[in-house]
Amino acid sequence: MNNFTLYMTTDCNFKCRYCYENYQEQYYLTEEILLKIIDFIMNYENKEKLSLSFLGGEPLLRKDLIYQAVNYIKEHYSDRIVKYYITTNASLIDNQFIKFMKDNEFTIRLSFDGNKSTHELNRVKKDGISCYEKILANINEIEKQKLPYSVRMTIVENTISSMFSNICFLHENNLNNICMIMDVNLKFTKEVYTDFEKQVEMILDYYIQEHMNNNIFSIDQIDGKIFNFLCDFGNCFSMCDAGIQSYKIMPDGNIYPCAFVTNNKEFIIGNISEGINTDRAKELVLLNYDKEDLKCKKCNIRDFCHGMKCGYMNYICTGKVNIPSDAECQCEQIFYIAVEKLIKFYLEQNNLEVEKKLGKFIEFIGKSGLELSTYGKQVERKLRNDAKCKR
Repeated sequence: MNNFTLYMTTDCNFKCRYCYENYQEQYYLTEEILLKIIDFIMNYENKEKLSLSFLGGEPLLRKDLIYQAVNYIKEHYSDRIVKYYITTNASLIDNQFIKFMKDNEFTIRLSFDGNKSTHELNRVKKDGISCYEKILANINEIEKQKLPYSVRMTIVENTISSMFSNICFLHENNLNNICMIMDVNLKFTKEVYTDFEKQVEMILDYYIQEHMNNNIFSIDQIDGKIFNFLCDFGNCFSMCDAGIQSYKIMPDGNIYPCAFVTNNKEFIIGNISEGINTDRAKELVLLNYDKEDLKCKKCNIRDFCHGMKCGYMNYICTGKVNIPSDAECQCEQIFYIAVEKLIKFYLEQNNLEVEKKLGKFIEFIGKSGLELSTYGKQVERKLRNDAKCKR
């Protein structure tokens, strides 16, 4: 399935201190170009299913064009199955737009850092006026309406000490699909690293405690890493499908492989007039690939590491798609230890708990023709042995 991201604007009503976009020019999508982009997307390879994400800047600065895009697709391409996504700071959401998202089955990614003091450390409106209460009310309404969403909590040096308290805050507010995003410019001192390690330990203990009490919630840096932990990818760099099946379309109609490089014209891989050059996308990866790979080649968590998937995040940090930043390496080492602790905990539980938490991963890996990791094989053996005991 092809995944398209449409940038409604490069402008934003916030000036977040950790924003990586840094666009030199402000672009706003026009109605004329919008319709051309939609026609291009819908006719590209003519696949029955596709996903369309609305992004910015802050995409709701062009809320009118989001309405128009979806309605245009429904009117002119009613035979196609389109899955919609939006990433937003939630400040410009209203009840009408929530209903619209619900009616059209949007999945929402909410940029929200937790309690008020943490959120407003780095997420500052351009006019300087706080709208935290409005944002939280909008997010609570999205939760109330049962729309699928995730809360994207960005972690920077000045919020590391409050990671655990903010996970608790979100969970206590019934915001139970949480994704911790590491700031791409994060730097660790010895003290900050120690604090980060401690926060992750506290988060994991809380996660286990709540899950054992059936107070289920999801943290992407735990749940989202279980698959990588149980699967053996053959110790290779397995970058995402940026520029191959995933495309970022800017308001001027130019197309890029990844959000991390949409501010760099050297990474243009096509436009809506001439089409997409996937060979150029592959060439860009090869041009920015470190063949020596001395940093990661012998790393014991290479299969697990997010840095082996997110090539362009690596690129903006190190200049190479397959070389993560030092901070990314340190974060992944800590998350590896946390997920290892979680798997060991589940292996000590009864079969029902193991099946409930890990069985679906083992089944999926098997059906996909992939290999199990050492821990994956341990889980599989436990499930088989316990199944024999039941007979």
